[in-house]
Amino acid sequence: MNILAVSFAYPPLAYPRSIQVARLLKNTEASTALFCAHEPGARLDDTIEPDASAFLTTCGRIEVKSTASSRLINRLSYRFRRPIWNTRNLAPDAYGHWGSDVIKGVREYLKTGAFRPDVIVTFAQPFTDHLIGLELKKELGLPWLAHFSDPWVDNPFGSSDEKIQSLNLALERSVAETADMLAFTSQETVDLFFAKYPKELARKAAVLPQCFDSGRYAEVRPEGKITLRYLGNFYGSRTPRPLIQALKEIEKEGGGFLADAQFELVGSGDADEVKRLAEGLPAGLLTVRPSVDYATSLSLMSSADALIVIDAPAAYSVFLPSKLVDYIGANRPVFGITPPGTACKLIIELGGRVADPADPAAITKELSTLLTELRERRSCRSLTWGKPEVRDRFTTDAVSRDFLRMLNYLTA
Repeated sequence: MNILAVSFAYPPLAYPRSIQVARLLKNTEASTALFCAHEPGARLDDTIEPDASAFLTTCGRIEVKSTASSRLINRLSYRFRRPIWNTRNLAPDAYGHWGSDVIKGVREYLKTGAFRPDVIVTFAQPFTDHLIGLELKKELGLPWLAHFSDPWVDNPFGSSDEKIQSLNLALERSVAETADMLAFTSQETVDLFFAKYPKELARKAAVLPQCFDSGRYAEVRPEGKITLRYLGNFYGSRTPRPLIQALKEIEKEGGGFLADAQFELVGSGDADEVKRLAEGLPAGLLTVRPSVDYATSLSLMSSADALIVIDAPAAYSVFLPSKLVDYIGANRPVFGITPPGTACKLIIELGGRVADPADPAAITKELSTLLTELRERRSCRSLTWGKPEVRDRFTTDAVSRDFLRMLNYLTA
């Protein structure tokens, strides 16, 4: 199997998508020619996958040509899933020129005859990746799998105007009609995406979630105070406020219930704002740490007693955070402050606890119950957690095997 792949995000670019694409390609038994972005000024993290190019047949890193200011805005737009760029450039995003350069690079590479692809795979977002796939499909006539990490037109965090939304819908439909298979990280995203299309298009749908690499985690027995950690970023309506409010409610009840516990927020965000929100809590109960590299984040997951997911309030969420899949690999109990939807359903399946971010009483109750359970886990010295049959769905072996099965089906 020879795969011609396109993914803007790839190590050492420090995007969550970089982690998942590298992990999938590394563990799939195939030869891959990948075209990805070289983004001057972007944050890099060599610990994501130290030898990210070593397992590829070729890695074409195409430079993102732009000014320093536009690079910053583009990164914010991609990272926060929010289009910030001038609306004339938002169909589908601000990477159109980069996409044209990728197509030129692919053409030049294939002219050498050194690689004969059997299948095209594009990973988005940004959704320019799928427009590259659209062009390559027309030129090469090969089977094409388009993988979505997030919804496109249906993304609830989108803020484009009516004209741009209409253009994006037309582009999305072209991809949906032309690709031979469309893969999504959850069934809920599949249902959302295809609800607006004829039923026959839904036959192209497949679910291919993120995966974790069990070899990247150390077996660590938590010591000292019971430690609950959140790893990730805060922005917009995703804030630590619901967790902090719950801690204050528990503390009001007295009795020293939190005396043997500590909570850590690891990642970017407004540290001063968090400290302001946390005023009145006992010293040392809640600490804020800056972002860490990927390898360190996995170590922090492994040494915690429990891991916390905090999502923005919503009536329903189809997002499957890649951080949640990393949490599953760490083998630690998960507490989700998350609305109904994909993440909520998965945490419950695993055996974790959840509460809606819009329900303070439920957050307080579930957090109190979790702390009691964590004390019991400490006493029995347990290092394993989560239903094995659920965890097994997200291993690199399982997901890469499903990926290869999809490609074999397309090329049969």
